[in-house]
Parts: sequence; C-alpha cells; structure tokens
Amino acid sequence: MPPRELSAQALEAGSATSMAASATEAAELPRIEARAEAARARATRLRQQAEAASSDQGDRSGPEEGFEKEESPSAPTGRRWLRHPSRKALIAFAGLVVICASLATSGLVVWHHHNVAQQRQRSAEFATAAGNAVVAMMSISAGKARDDLQHFVDDTTGEFKAGILMNADNGIKQIEQSKISTKAAVQAVAVESMTNDSAVVLVTAKSEITKPDQPKPQSRSWRMVVNVERDDGQLKISKVEFVP
Repeated sequence: MPPRELSAQALEAGSATSMAASATEAAELPRIEARAEAARARATRLRQQAEAASSDQGDRSGPEEGFEKEESPSAPTGRRWLRHPSRKALIAFAGLVVICASLATSGLVVWHHHNVAQQRQRSAEFATAAGNAVVAMMSISAGKARDDLQHFVDDTTGEFKAGILMNADNGIKQIEQSKISTKAAVQAVAVESMTNDSAVVLVTAKSEITKPDQPKPQSRSWRMVVNVERDDGQLKISKVEFVP
C-alpha cells in the first residue's frame, strides 16, 4: 500500500481547520443571540398591538373586566354569549408569549455554549492522546528498551497493538545491541476529523538519535497521521502512518 502523502502545509492546514471551526462556532453565537433578540422584539410588538387593540375595544365597549357578555335577542332569557376578551386578558396573553419566547431563545443559547465546550474538550483530549503516544513511541532508551516499549504498547489498541507485540522481542534486541537511544518532542498537533469516540490527528515531531560512536545526537523531523480510538473508556492509538 503506497504511503499517504501529506504536504508540508498539511499540519498547518489542519490547525487552520480547527481554528476555522472555532471561528465558525464563535460566529454562530451572535446569530443565535440576534435570533433571540428578534423573537423578543416580535413578542413585544405583539403585546403592544394587543394593548392598542384592547384600548380601542375599551373605548367602544366600556370598562367591563373579564369577558364581555351580551344577551342574544333570539336566545332564551338568561342565555349569554362570549364576545371579545378584555384588555387584561389580551395583555396577559401577550406577556405569556414574551416569556415563552425568552425562555426558548435562552435555552438555545445555553445549548450552543454547552455543545461548543464539549467539542473543544473532546478535541483537546484526542490531541493530547496522540501527542503523548508519539512521544512514547519515539523515546526509547537502549538501557531500558523493554520498559519504554511497554509504555508505548499500553497506549495502543486493536491490530496495531497486536503487530507491535508480535515484533517486540526482535526490536528490543536490536535496540539493546546497537545501543542507540532516541528522544522525541511534539512540535504541533491538529485534529483533522473527529467523532465522539475516534479522531484522525496530524502530528509533527522532532527526534534526537544518540549513537555510541557519535558525539552529538542527530536530529530529524517527522510527520504522522495518528488514528485515536476510545477503548474501554480510554483513548488509545489504533494506527500511526508516517508521511513525507
């Protein structure tokens, strides 16, 4: 299978994508608040119209409270018919509309804030898991190769973990015999895509390779695509792909 190609700007693009997503979330909040304000304004206008209409009705019908009643000339004696709601009834109804609109829009704003906070927290968790795994994978000392490799294995899952364990003994022997040690540091991390339980993370790292016959360590930069999955409540690595 040919290696996955990734341009030199891929990580920056992934980071820019994350920043753009955050900017989109930030831009969405003013729109929600604007919708909330518009709903409150419409409800207020409705209340004002109700007050004006009830005032006109009061001028025509008199100050009687509640619902006006009128005897129907064709109806039996004592039978009355409801005609129009009073001014107080209309104002109360308009006030109820204002309250319902405010509660609905306030709930929408709260939900949006909560959703954005959850997304950001999940993204940070995936990025941290990927970065820590890369450091563990690329930081192995010749004097404690087995322990260092086990540390990385603990952060993996699935077929990827099985493949590492299958070749672990040979790898450890080679490291111990060569007496070569490596140490890595993550330079940048960006979440490319994400679901609730998995993510694809772009990572750039720099490693220093120390050899017994060289006085100074050699430095090398790496780019990786790291797949992270939630396994029994823990975030673990299911795939690491080195890219140019």
